[in-house]
Amino acid sequence: MLASTSPSSSAMIEATAYDVFLSFRGEDTRNGFVSHLYKDLCRKKIQVFIDDEGLRRGDEISGALLTAIEGSRVSVIVFSKNYASSRWCLDELVKIIDCKKLKQHYLVVPVFYGVDPSDVRKQRGSFGDAIAKHEENLKHDVEKVKSWRSALTSAANLSGWDSHVTRPDSTLVDKIVKDVLKKLNRETSSANLEGLVGVERRMQKVLSLFQYGFPDFQILGIWGMGGTGKTTLAEAIFYHVLDGFQSYFFLANVRESADQGTLFQLRQKLFSTILEDENLDISTPTIIPSFVKDRLSRKKVLVVCDDVSKSSQLEYLFGGNNRLGPGSRVIVTTRDKQVLIQYGIDLIYKVEELDRDESAQLFCQCAFKSNQPTKYQLELSEMVLSFANGNPLAIKIFGSSLYGKDKNYQESAVKELKQIPNPDILKLLRSSFDGLNPVEKDIFLDIACFLKGENLDFVRRIMDASYDSAHSRIENLIDKSLVSVSQHKIAMHDLVQQMGRDIIYNESPSEPERRSRLCIPNDIYNVLTENSGTKTLKGILLDMSRIPKLELKAEAFVKMRKLKFLKFYLPYSFERVQVTSKILLPQGLLSLPDELRYLYWEGYPMKTLPTRFNPKNLVELDMSYSHVEQLWEGKQDLLNLKIIRLNYSKNLVRIPDLSSAVNLEKIEIRGCSNLPELSSSLQHMEKLTHLEFNECKNLRSLPSFYKATSLTNLLLHDCSNLSSFPEILETMERLIYLDLSRTALKELPSSIDNLIGLVNLNLNNCENLICLPNNFYKLKSLEIFTIRGCLRLEIFPEILETMERLRCLDLGRTGLKELPSSIDNLIGLKYLTLD
Repeated sequence: MLASTSPSSSAMIEATAYDVFLSFRGEDTRNGFVSHLYKDLCRKKIQVFIDDEGLRRGDEISGALLTAIEGSRVSVIVFSKNYASSRWCLDELVKIIDCKKLKQHYLVVPVFYGVDPSDVRKQRGSFGDAIAKHEENLKHDVEKVKSWRSALTSAANLSGWDSHVTRPDSTLVDKIVKDVLKKLNRETSSANLEGLVGVERRMQKVLSLFQYGFPDFQILGIWGMGGTGKTTLAEAIFYHVLDGFQSYFFLANVRESADQGTLFQLRQKLFSTILEDENLDISTPTIIPSFVKDRLSRKKVLVVCDDVSKSSQLEYLFGGNNRLGPGSRVIVTTRDKQVLIQYGIDLIYKVEELDRDESAQLFCQCAFKSNQPTKYQLELSEMVLSFANGNPLAIKIFGSSLYGKDKNYQESAVKELKQIPNPDILKLLRSSFDGLNPVEKDIFLDIACFLKGENLDFVRRIMDASYDSAHSRIENLIDKSLVSVSQHKIAMHDLVQQMGRDIIYNESPSEPERRSRLCIPNDIYNVLTENSGTKTLKGILLDMSRIPKLELKAEAFVKMRKLKFLKFYLPYSFERVQVTSKILLPQGLLSLPDELRYLYWEGYPMKTLPTRFNPKNLVELDMSYSHVEQLWEGKQDLLNLKIIRLNYSKNLVRIPDLSSAVNLEKIEIRGCSNLPELSSSLQHMEKLTHLEFNECKNLRSLPSFYKATSLTNLLLHDCSNLSSFPEILETMERLIYLDLSRTALKELPSSIDNLIGLVNLNLNNCENLICLPNNFYKLKSLEIFTIRGCLRLEIFPEILETMERLRCLDLGRTGLKELPSSIDNLIGLKYLTLD
């Protein structure tokens, strides 16, 4: 952000807190190094103050600049040859060093650009010359020159970046940006406890056990029943202390990862993060390489393992409990104290219930949005708290269910609690469910049974197709604290999910076929084996790894006329070669329910979908690893269809007519090695945004996609028989990524310049490619262009106009003998690879 030069500049800056203040000598670096650094910081959404020199008037630094320095979190000082010749730069430096001394969390990053740090520290070379001139000119103000000398020495003693060591400039800029981001993340990560009732008190008790700052390794357990706030407490401690560690990581939902078979990936991410090694790959499931162990033992790290259900999960993640370096801390949360004891954890904190005052405060916050409750509100809270027993989850959910209701409703709801004999937490949560309207209850139960942890967009897509006003009803569930959104995924506390699944189970405890939803593998196996499904069933979710081989009868789904959700899946860790052996259809399949909105059948064993299935309501179809040759014959009513996935369906030879699928947004047909061509109907899909045909090795031709005006991604990697790309007859503004790597293309059409929004073009390892279009330079939005491994490409076209945005050009392992002189027109180029 450029500072204004208007009279109101100072007022504007006072109202703005900046992430970074850039101090530099304009004539040395403004139009070169600093401009690239500023641009990359802004690209990372870091708010940067950069002086346009309009704020520098007279001999003294302006109040606006002083305000900007004080209001910034980090100051980056670019020391260059003539830095010390500027009084303004030196005054900025003095102010920056003063802020560092006065403010505990003020951060300074020195960059020595073309100068020796020792010259800055000892005022030698150009810095010595400049200071000597200042001393000559300011004999009347010796103290000012002394303050400049002191500030130069202090800044040069700080850990920073040296352009003589980190080269080239593009690498230096990247390193500085990453360093600034890391410092900002640390500086702004202190726990925000606003609205978290009782957490501060608990946190101080844990920290007293934790012996924070002691040099030995420690592991601490936080134990308590569901809903007592173990995760919230661990998060608060994590953010409170992480600044004292070299690396840190929060391992969320360990139990859930173990149940889904993704603990291996979680461990990989843990080690990769704390070792700061993006390329780390530990392929063995149990044995960790000794070099990785050694590296771990040298780092002081903070790790939280949240919701651990077995000590074996900790053994898998860490092995012995002394693997991390001196001063490291590990926090483990669990509902089972034995997990901590079995792993040898001695420091254990049992989560305390909220006391009476804290409970009343939390209830009033949720029920009345008030921190200063009235007498009536306090009286109502007293009636509720006797049932909640200090459990924050129960208080929050029941309180939220009363918000916005009139007094009669609130009093009636509380009186109903008194009718529950020996109330426990699940019964208290059930009272919140009972207050939902019928559609909200259905959506809640769908989430509890099928959709917890799924992407929010996916959940909305399926629910919108199933219920009226689903979007607003999901928001109501969020407002009532029955569901939440975390990292754009639908989240639900385990206790709340268990309550929902108990409701389903109690619909018909002894006859699962009479329930509205099925997600218990044994129940589903029995219902499908006995062909006892009924019209009450609305959804089935089956983890096929948890059942033996299953043979379905042809009429298995005939009675399930209201089925909307069907998912037969395998966890990520399961070997896909076993898919076909799980569910068999020896007699074929007579029909599928026409009410289906979501059909996910991994390893579907038939050549086509049943002829008696009408996909008119279908929103998403996922039949990866299937035996499908074609989905259906002829034209179908596909008005609601938005997503098709048929990845690694090796027998697929034909894509049906999709012209009626006017709302189709995404097609993924990866690894379908027998598919020779695509349906011409694809070129008319105006809402299509994503097309992926990677590894379709038999694909030989493409329809023209220029009418697919919403298309953003077209992926054709390793389509090794694709020898031509269709003409682009009209401009396509939205296509940003085109991957044609490992194809048999010899050339691109000259109409490629119609891809005016293209950002990333990948032609890696196109071994038949012999030329590039002469109008390549018209791709003005292009930022990344890679043609590595194009061995037959000997000439790079002239760049007849400037390309400002192209920053990464990979020409490695090509047949190029020289580059055109017009390469200078790539004025934004930062990375050029020629190896």
